[in-house]
Amino acid sequence: MMDDLQPVTPPDLADLVGSRLCHDLVNPLSAIANGLELLALSGAPKTPELDLIGAALSDAMARIRFFRVAFGAARPGDTLSEREVQDILSAVYGSGRLSVDWQVMGDPSRRAAKLGFLLLNCAEMALPLGGTLTITEDGGWCVRGAGRKLSIDAELWQGLTLPSSPPAAARVQFSLLAQEVSRQGLTLSHQIDEGANTLCLRAD
Repeated sequence: MMDDLQPVTPPDLADLVGSRLCHDLVNPLSAIANGLELLALSGAPKTPELDLIGAALSDAMARIRFFRVAFGAARPGDTLSEREVQDILSAVYGSGRLSVDWQVMGDPSRRAAKLGFLLLNCAEMALPLGGTLTITEDGGWCVRGAGRKLSIDAELWQGLTLPSSPPAAARVQFSLLAQEVSRQGLTLSHQIDEGANTLCLRAD
């Protein structure tokens, strides 16, 4: 599995900021979760309002776990268990318009998981009506997005392999993926065929 074979470079400021934000947001969200649990134990009636708060809290916690991997610092030697990866992806994509088929076996290094999550975060932008994102690892990471409709912003996708101006904040994952690909000494390819959008990474 492609992971820590490439030269190691220290995390940049964006990685550290991502880790810090995710770390600091967990505490207040956990406090809300504890409050909801105490309400339930007190015998307070279950209301639609509390259900809404609980659902929003679960979604926020899931996204923070995802963003911690995709946008946070990844230290050499750190790994994620396959079960943790599946739990994160199930929480983020399990009930929405997009589904993820994670076909990578074993426990990835955190650096490899970072690439995989950034690939997913970019690939989902091409499926506005939903679909399936299939991610594999066979000498390199590949994610294939297929759905009823593909929406490809050519300038945005070209920015993964060619110099371009920074995208809007909602699409910053494209710049971060290009940066991480360069940092790990990889080559990225992008292909559209048979109604599917495919991104692959290979070692140079």
